[in-house]
Amino acid sequence: MGSSGLAILLASAESKDSLVTTATCMVEEGNRKALERTLHHVIDLSISESDLPLTDGITISQRNLEVHFRNRLSSIGSAIDSCSSDYDGVFINDLSGSQTVTMDTESASGSIRFSRDALVLESQTTFSSARANSYVWKGKWMYEATLGTAGIQQLGWATISCPFTEGEGVGDASDSYAYDGRRVRKWSVSNEHYGQPWIPGDVIGCCIDLEIGQISFHRNGISLGVAFEGVRKLDANQGYFPAISLSHGERCELNFGKTPFKYPVAGFLPIQKPPLDCFHNEEKQIPSTLKAKYLFGCLQRLVQLGSPEVAAVLAPAERLRRFTPLTEEQFSLVGKVICNPLTRLLTTQYVIRGNLVPFLIDIHRSEAPHDGPSLDRAWDLLVQYLPSTAVQSCTGDVMAALAYSCRTSLFALANCPFGGAYPFLALACHLIQRNEFMLQWWISEEFESCLEGLLTRKNPNKFDLEALIPIVWWPGSREDLCSESIMRQTATAISRAISKVEELQCELCCCLLNFIPPSPTDVLGVKFSGPLSETPGWVFGKFLHNLLRKNRGANRNIPPPGLSDNSVLVSVYTVLLHFLSEGLDRVMDARHQQHDEYMPFLHRGGKQRFPVQLFLRVEENLYDFARLGGTPSYLSKTLALEPGDFEEVEWMESSADNEEVRFSHHGKNKPCCCLEVANGPMTSSKAVVRAPEKSVSSSANVAGERSSSISADCNERNFESVVDEKPSSSGREESSFRPLVRLVERAAVRPVKELSDAIKEEELLESMLLFYHLGLAQNFKQASYYMQHQIQSIAQLDDTDRQIRSEKGSSDHLKQLKEARAVYRDDLIDCVRQCTWYRVCLLSRWKQRGMYATCMWVVQLLLELSKSDRVFSYVPEFYIETLVDCFHALRRSDPPYVSSSVVLQHGLSSFVTFLVLHFNDHRIANPEIRDILLQSISVLVQYKEHVVAFECNKAAEERMAGSLLEAFDNRFWIPVSNILLRLCKGAGFGASKSSIYGESCSPFFQQLLREKCMQDEKLFASFLNRLFNTLNWTVSEFSVSIKEMQEPSDHQQVPELQQKKCMIMFELSCNLERILEFFTKELPHAFLLGPEMNLSRLCELIMFVLNHTTSSTAAELFESTLRRHGQLLEKINRATILAPIVGIVLNLAALTVSSSHHMAHDVAQAIASIDVCSVATTNFQYLLDYDWPGAFKGDPSLARLPELKAFLMKLQTESEAANKKAAEEELQASLAEPDIKDEKDVTGQDSGRGGAIECCSICYACRVDSIFLPCKHGSCLHCISRHLLNNQRCFFCNASISEVCSLSAFLSDAHGKLSGSAAFSETVTDGALHAKVDSP
Repeated sequence: MGSSGLAILLASAESKDSLVTTATCMVEEGNRKALERTLHHVIDLSISESDLPLTDGITISQRNLEVHFRNRLSSIGSAIDSCSSDYDGVFINDLSGSQTVTMDTESASGSIRFSRDALVLESQTTFSSARANSYVWKGKWMYEATLGTAGIQQLGWATISCPFTEGEGVGDASDSYAYDGRRVRKWSVSNEHYGQPWIPGDVIGCCIDLEIGQISFHRNGISLGVAFEGVRKLDANQGYFPAISLSHGERCELNFGKTPFKYPVAGFLPIQKPPLDCFHNEEKQIPSTLKAKYLFGCLQRLVQLGSPEVAAVLAPAERLRRFTPLTEEQFSLVGKVICNPLTRLLTTQYVIRGNLVPFLIDIHRSEAPHDGPSLDRAWDLLVQYLPSTAVQSCTGDVMAALAYSCRTSLFALANCPFGGAYPFLALACHLIQRNEFMLQWWISEEFESCLEGLLTRKNPNKFDLEALIPIVWWPGSREDLCSESIMRQTATAISRAISKVEELQCELCCCLLNFIPPSPTDVLGVKFSGPLSETPGWVFGKFLHNLLRKNRGANRNIPPPGLSDNSVLVSVYTVLLHFLSEGLDRVMDARHQQHDEYMPFLHRGGKQRFPVQLFLRVEENLYDFARLGGTPSYLSKTLALEPGDFEEVEWMESSADNEEVRFSHHGKNKPCCCLEVANGPMTSSKAVVRAPEKSVSSSANVAGERSSSISADCNERNFESVVDEKPSSSGREESSFRPLVRLVERAAVRPVKELSDAIKEEELLESMLLFYHLGLAQNFKQASYYMQHQIQSIAQLDDTDRQIRSEKGSSDHLKQLKEARAVYRDDLIDCVRQCTWYRVCLLSRWKQRGMYATCMWVVQLLLELSKSDRVFSYVPEFYIETLVDCFHALRRSDPPYVSSSVVLQHGLSSFVTFLVLHFNDHRIANPEIRDILLQSISVLVQYKEHVVAFECNKAAEERMAGSLLEAFDNRFWIPVSNILLRLCKGAGFGASKSSIYGESCSPFFQQLLREKCMQDEKLFASFLNRLFNTLNWTVSEFSVSIKEMQEPSDHQQVPELQQKKCMIMFELSCNLERILEFFTKELPHAFLLGPEMNLSRLCELIMFVLNHTTSSTAAELFESTLRRHGQLLEKINRATILAPIVGIVLNLAALTVSSSHHMAHDVAQAIASIDVCSVATTNFQYLLDYDWPGAFKGDPSLARLPELKAFLMKLQTESEAANKKAAEEELQASLAEPDIKDEKDVTGQDSGRGGAIECCSICYACRVDSIFLPCKHGSCLHCISRHLLNNQRCFFCNASISEVCSLSAFLSDAHGKLSGSAAFSETVTDGALHAKVDSP
């Protein structure tokens, strides 16, 4: 009624009652029409389609409403033909009659663990295969395989004749076809390249078109192209089975149509028919999903009436379409009519996953702001009309569907920052805040499996990163498509999306922390294993315990089957780090109003406590990890614990540090993790990728580094806006609840301190360390690899560009250069993308802060535990491995957390103390753990700022020098030599501080080494012996590797493996020579006044090196190596290996000339005495003539070259004298008659010496003058003395040696018995004995 109605009212002269009655009728009519319009909107019905009124006055007609629903559902059925004819062409061998497609367990070969109705498979043997219980012979069909792992799997189709054996599976015989994304091959008898590499969480669609004879595969909905053509057609008695082959430990989940496909392919049908349903006893059946889709649409429109969250995102024109809100009674009535037919449909997983879960996500919204109130109203309506058993089943299926979506969802730029798993995690977090929902989920069989799925984050591969980061940039790039600003924006968007997901994962676990399971009597029909706790955190703690026990072997070289996805371990570590470093209060939503001023665990400071019984217990648990003292079983037998060992350890924070440099959370000096600058903006940097620099030469790379914590440093800086601060609000806004059908009982949010006390944060700390060890360590190792490779690729690309610009030769060479450049460019682009992904995932600011605090806490704990031998022996090895790896990951972080000059000195000086005290700690049984500590020192002393930290450390001053010398043995000589080299470099010939060796040398430690060697002569003698042995071996191996490289012809490229071996041995030899040069400079008296053996062995090494590099046939091989092309061989040159030799000779020669004290030995005489081939003067003339100014331009040590000329003149003189003396001795020997006849041994055996004293069969330079007892084999004193340095067994018969005596004294006794102590030397007690023969 319009203005005319109003005019009539104004002109009327009727009574007041008549006027009121008329107005009331008009209002009632308006309300009826408004209500009618609202109901039409809810049930998606236009006015023209409505034959029956939906209201009776101002009340809703339930009967008419039900009629409209029935008619609408019938119209849906009439619009769709029966689909039974579409399923002609498939046979299902299901004896139950349900026509359910599963894997045929009887067909399996090998050992496969089947679960979830035989749809989840995991191989327990080397190679296993199985086929489904159905086959197809005509039509177009598909099934999906969701990968739980990404190893060798062959997915496809096979006939019944395909043999399944230990070595053959799908694709290995005719009429069988498979795709393997691990090897990126397609298989059908033979194999060819096909498709893309796959990753865990990928959904592979396997399609077969028997109409045209083609098989194709899809990865995450994207076609990989036709794999096979000409597929043979079969009759109805045989066909193609879905089949799969798995290698050891591989796992996948198959879907033949039990639930809707994740990525359906148009035209292809699932093998299992979707569920059908009839309405009101109609004979015709239609797909249940179509009915459910309509009903859920009605329910969504009902619960979102008047929703402010929906209105906020509507267009202005849509906001004008207002509908009358329903009363509580009207809402319940309409909800009942909608939900009654839905309850029957919600009994199948197909409808739950295909309709219910998308319905819940649509209501809650995929992006912020989320519509929580509408979601609560919808769920309350559903559970009100569902049976209790159906509610429990529906709850578990909903969470399983959300977990599956989290496992299979990739980040996409279009959805940032609400991409990836965000929509599903947000919905899960909202639902489990309902007590009854959380309870139903917890008692479901798949609770922990679903929780793992929700904590899974799918990581992209190379092809996914190309779509995620299409534009890349690096310093110096000349590519037209490179853009620094676009890449910066992309990285920032990805970082924010990851932070959103991490925040939701923290909230999910916080809900578990708050949840207290009921007593067994509270949940009927559910059996609980073990006692239930009444304190919060029990459910979360049990999940952590089971997860750790399940993944104990995740870091093995060959992991066992059944492991969780690596991203689960990473997510749980992130959650625990956030709890312990940022505090539980940061996780609580603002709506909970949590403002407890409670300092997070890792930042409390003051007195620290730790219950050592956490790792002292040896019962059935996850504690079968190796301990520092050995295995738990070994320790329990050999090192029994005492009652006092189980007491809680206490210490004051930073008590192990010097008082003047002590940093603590409660002290005046705050550590880096508490400094105000740590929470401020990061240092700006314009470079997305760091340009390559000339790095310090590191021989630590020679042996390879065991973990990422000890790899070469890549401390490049990056853009500050890529990595967000700690996880911020997800933007999930909650408005006040509108009236619901019934009150929603929310989970109680407990005070932070109560939660902190209940969950035992020390146990969370230990779990976090173990999760890092099992999951994060390999991620940081991979990140370190890509960062190093990125720098190398930039250098290779720049070098190739320079060659292309300067190339003026043949077109063929230019073509090769351009082809090489294309390879380097593609490799670099991939590295840039990988590095960007790892940076935004692993190195956000709050994570760096937590990692720093973790290192502080753990290293102080270990120092306290090391005070007790028994307790320290029981400490798990992963404590040290995680500490060291975490520190170096933090040190290399990009962008850096703090500058390298303060990372050790402002809070982690105790880390230096721990390294120094324990790298040679014999309580640590596993040498690999000690090697990790040594490698850490080796990396740190490359940098001057870290050397300063070692120099300021009291433990390093007292213990480091001696421990390094003692640790130089067969196992640790490489890292020890690297450390010594870096501390002592810069003082040798051609190695001054201005050279390429850097400025990290330490005069302080050089003085400590000098003093230690002078104080402990036995230690120095043992070290020097091992140094000689090792250097002799490396030079020999270098010589052998040179000869091996001569096998290929000159025009062939030397294999990279041979190049690497040659380069490694060359570098090791040069490093050891430099160390030897340092000791000849600082301790020349050890060679000139000490045992003659030292100088003799030194001169032999000098001649051995010179003979292989300056003259003779071996030197020609060296020259041939220099002419060969190879990137690794470019580092090999004469100057590097000869310069230390010059320095050694000049150091000893200078002291001989300048010293006022008489030297017992002379280096020139020693060289001349062993110069059997008379090539010493030629070799040293080569050294004098070498172009040293060209090799070491401007080096101050070149001023010593005149000393080399003087030494050469002296050597010539000594050589002439030695040759003259040798000639005289030879003449005298030829004229002398043998004085001793052939005799028999006291044992009656021939001595084998002939009529004269024979020549030593070891050196062939001296006569036999000593024998071993009791075996009586003889040799010269020189050879015996050297032999006893390393071995106490006979040269010839390997018998144990008890004594050494002179040969003349032994033969003078007729019975072979010695009379008097003067007849022979000393008793052999250890390898340090130098035998000497007394005069008879």
